[in-house]
Amino acid sequence: MMNNMKALLFWLPSLAGVGIPRLRVGLTILASLLISLPADAQQPPVKADLAKPVELAMEDQFEQKHTLADHRGKVVILVYGDRKGTDASRELGEKLHVLFHPTAAGLTPAKARTASVVALAGVPAGKPSPEVAVMPVACIGSVPAPVRGIIRASLKQDAADVPVWLDFGSAMSDRFGLREGEPNLAIFDAQGRLRLKVNGTPDKATYDKLLQVTQNLRAEAAGLK
Repeated sequence: MMNNMKALLFWLPSLAGVGIPRLRVGLTILASLLISLPADAQQPPVKADLAKPVELAMEDQFEQKHTLADHRGKVVILVYGDRKGTDASRELGEKLHVLFHPTAAGLTPAKARTASVVALAGVPAGKPSPEVAVMPVACIGSVPAPVRGIIRASLKQDAADVPVWLDFGSAMSDRFGLREGEPNLAIFDAQGRLRLKVNGTPDKATYDKLLQVTQNLRAEAAGLK
């Protein structure tokens, strides 16, 4: 009960500003993050983590179930964080989405979701390039059932056009790690296997690495590697 009350007090003051997935206009594909604190970027051991896909399922603010398996064939980037990391997580997710979907810049969230992924070099003409799905995850923690409804209602208003996965437990932090107050990322290949995780705001070197890993995974999915 005490943990539930702490989570309740932690989230309620900022429900109106939860908007993790809101896509800001005017982003450019040349944007990069230059910060002083390095992130913890780790590529899991190949033999251990490539044996089988990761099973992960959550509901969004509309109570619709989402799983990693729903996105087989795509490279999936889960951008997640706690309440204090909301703004930074949203901004990083926006940058990544626009980087891989340049025509999304300046569009409304609903239209930005349908933007085409940038073509991958080496893919034959007429064949689609592997998609990159950037998915926002709100790490809320354990809260009473009535509070879940309040959080969902707030997100329905603030993020009406983009589903936000809701972690009402500790799945993300337990499985992939979490740096409090900062964005965190978990990147999965087209078969749903974890290939990179980043805990904390990425510095330029880490940011460049996650972009390269993502492109390499797209090439794998396209049969180019």
